[in-house]
Amino acid sequence: MKTYSDNSPEAIARVLAMAMITDAKLDDRELDAMESFGIYARLGLTKEEFAIVVADYCDELVEAGDIDGKINLMDHDRIEAILAPVTDAARQLDVVAMVLAIVKADGGIHDTELELLRTILDRWDLSLEDIRAAADRE
Repeated sequence: MKTYSDNSPEAIARVLAMAMITDAKLDDRELDAMESFGIYARLGLTKEEFAIVVADYCDELVEAGDIDGKINLMDHDRIEAILAPVTDAARQLDVVAMVLAIVKADGGIHDTELELLRTILDRWDLSLEDIRAAADRE
């Protein structure tokens, strides 16, 4: 599994890539949300640089597939490894807000997206109230 420096734009982009793929499809509306919410600028990455992180993540998923080609998109060890480099509390709040914008972009939140969101909140010891309070301060 590829690793990135703690709190780097790529480490954060990897969390977003995971959120985009966790429902087993990449929806154009999620990519549109990246543009409309200024997520590329918030990350400090170009669209092309973000696409490389997504492609690397997808390649790793394929490699992680079992003998029948099935991929567990909710593998908790992989999720933990992807979340671990995001250690800055302020960035964690920002990342969760970006994840929410992305997963809601297609008009609903899939069960696996909700499970991932809960996992992220638990791992980073955040609540929806924390996210709301952060949004109110902006």
